[in-house]
Formats: sequence, C-alpha cells, structure tokens
Amino acid sequence: MSSQNDQNKKTITVRGVDGELYKRIVNFARESGKTVGEVMNQAMSTFLSITGKAGEKIDDAIYKAKETGRAFIEGFNESRKDILVVSDMVELTANKNEIISAGKPISFRNIKRLVLEDIDEQTFDNYIDSIINVDELVIPRSLNKFKVLQKCRFVKSITQVP
Repeated sequence: MSSQNDQNKKTITVRGVDGELYKRIVNFARESGKTVGEVMNQAMSTFLSITGKAGEKIDDAIYKAKETGRAFIEGFNESRKDILVVSDMVELTANKNEIISAGKPISFRNIKRLVLEDIDEQTFDNYIDSIINVDELVIPRSLNKFKVLQKCRFVKSITQVP
C-alpha cells in the first residue's frame, strides 16, 4: 500500500544538469545511505526555503543560499569558541549586569525580539560575541548602530531607544 507521500513522487528528467555535480550528489547519497531522490528533494526544499518569495531573482536566491552557508560555517566555528549561546526565544530583555555576570561572551541567536538595556560600548565589545537571526533588535541610543551591525547577521531591524 503506498502512502500519500509516495503518490506525490514521480520520475522526472531534467536537462542541462552538470554531470560532475550529479556524480557528487550520487556519491553523497551513497555515503549517507539515502537515495538520490531523497537527497535532491532535501536540497530543493532547502533551496526554496532560503529563497523566500516566489518570483525572486535567481541571483538573489543564490546570494541568500551562499550567505546561509557562510553563516552556518561561522556558527560551526563559533561553537568551538568559549561562548554562551542564548537562542530560540520569542522575546528576551537583557541588561548590562546580566550580560556581565554570564562571565563570557554571549551569542544571541534565533530570537524574534531582543532588547539590550543599559548596555554601554565597552560591555557590548567585551561581552556580545554575535547577534544572529533576530527579527527586531532594540538597543540604547548610546550604542553606535554601525558598530552593532558588525556583530549582526540576519537581523531584520534595529531600533534605538533613550
């Protein structure tokens, strides 16, 4: 008996596929114990989730894919550093004393709204390692936005408050 998922699968021929890339996919599939179809489905799904909107230019999609890959590698390298990772939250407010009491640099990741209260430049420089994938970052006016941006990746908006 076939499942609903099997009914959505079909044989497809694609012209113009780079032979060397296809060989690499086949080898990857063998090494991972998956079929070429499973690997291609995952690759296409990942690519489409990165590109976002329908009608987006292919160059923009490729740029986003490369940036996501670069961020993944940076994240992997950061994981070897002695930092505290604070992640996967809807909203977080952190003040200077809390950040300093962590005792090591902090990487804030995957947070919808991050509010950094009463943070001065020295505290920011010494205790904030990175801010990655934050929809809204709220910082005090005392911080230079461009200095903050140097530690940010995939931050949608920055708001300064008095």
